Amino acid sequence: MFESIVTTTNGIIAVVIVLGACIFFHELGHFTLAKIMGMRVHEFAIGFGRRLVGVRRGETEYRVNLIPLGGYVRIAGMEPGAPPEERGFYRFPRWAGGTVLLAGSFMNVVLAALAFIAISIATGVPVFPGHRVNIRKVMPNTPAQAAGLQAGDQVVAIDGMTDSLLIEQVNPGGLADEAGLRRYDQIYRVNGQEIGVPYQLLEAMAQARKHDPEARTLEVGVGRFTDEGVLESIDTMDLPIPADLPQEPVPARSDEFLARGYGVVFEPLGHDSALSYISERAGKPIKLTVLRDGRSVTTTVVPEAEWARVAEEDEQGRLTTPVRSVGRIGVVLAGETRPVSVGEATKYGAISSVTAVYTVVEGLRKMISGEIAPQGSGPIGIAALTAERARIGWTSVAFIGGIISANLAVINLLPIPPFDGFRIVLLGIEAVMRRRVNERVEVGVTIAGAALVLGLFLLITFRDIFNLVVYQTP
Repeated sequence: MFESIVTTTNGIIAVVIVLGACIFFHELGHFTLAKIMGMRVHEFAIGFGRRLVGVRRGETEYRVNLIPLGGYVRIAGMEPGAPPEERGFYRFPRWAGGTVLLAGSFMNVVLAALAFIAISIATGVPVFPGHRVNIRKVMPNTPAQAAGLQAGDQVVAIDGMTDSLLIEQVNPGGLADEAGLRRYDQIYRVNGQEIGVPYQLLEAMAQARKHDPEARTLEVGVGRFTDEGVLESIDTMDLPIPADLPQEPVPARSDEFLARGYGVVFEPLGHDSALSYISERAGKPIKLTVLRDGRSVTTTVVPEAEWARVAEEDEQGRLTTPVRSVGRIGVVLAGETRPVSVGEATKYGAISSVTAVYTVVEGLRKMISGEIAPQGSGPIGIAALTAERARIGWTSVAFIGGIISANLAVINLLPIPPFDGFRIVLLGIEAVMRRRVNERVEVGVTIAGAALVLGLFLLITFRDIFNLVVYQTP
């Protein structure tokens, strides 16, 4: 009972911190640059509606409002139809107003970087290729706890498998070499499903042969990494099926069979490969071999079925994330990391923040082009995801906070009212026209856009609530 209360409390605190920080940093960006430019700022507010608490300092009132769904900075003369004011928004060049609007998204990128920097200092940065899978935490009343797994255990084998599908070495003249595979390529997808260990690949090949005895190749997705572990590209290729493929593959022998058949050396099990295998074994016993205090311990654990979002391809070939039943044993797995200095953590955090923003932009582009099925979460889904991360730990909360902040940085620059991107486009039009846009036109477009966004918001919120009620996941 006490533990449940603590978990719920931590979840609420995590939601308040993450959403509050994202909103605060965004509005702080607008506020700070407006002040630097010399603009008059009437209000700096977190939330909307009736004021709960507030204080006036100089010409600005700082307040926290009743409805905690956003925030705003009220700059003099900025609203449509507002009378001209001394040091008002439109007393300054349009480029100055545009930079004030851009500053909000910039500060969200800064917040994401700060979150990733904090994580790097606390846990280190990932090692590539990672050769260790550690159990960071064991959740109470889970299959892992019942099986005797402990925090600090290092997973070295799953059902006898010790390798992943990340290639360490390609021997000249082998099947892998002829197919075009190279060092640090990772076979990660087959038949639209993500895979992580050799047995999953062999299973897919055996199924392909059962369906078509004449099948000679299998289409797989391959991620190509640089020596530094940076994902260079994602390709699709036809992988030859070995002639001596067993009809009923055995997990413990799959590593050796594939390595010999393709002429490769695989990297040891990694974080993602372990998760992939466990996820597809709901209700099926798994033998885990772990290192504990220098000795090998083997135990059997049966993953419980839970609902979760899983990346896969739909019938149109689009990447989507439907809710699926997956296996969970109740542990937090951590990949191999190394400690870093504050300077290196700062560099890593900044790069991670920019990468997160790029990923969001690419995701939007692919949704528009139809490569990815439309998807997204509203405030309820984000809150539920953040609260779930709080069960794992505060570094996980910081990570999801950084991702959310990067998303907000991009979304706020969309040229749709009432986002900042719309106002920036409006300023550009006004700069060309050399006058303000007609008040009625601006108000009408803003109301129409806001209504569209509100409708989408309600639709996403309904979907999030439905998923939480039915699947216990957003």
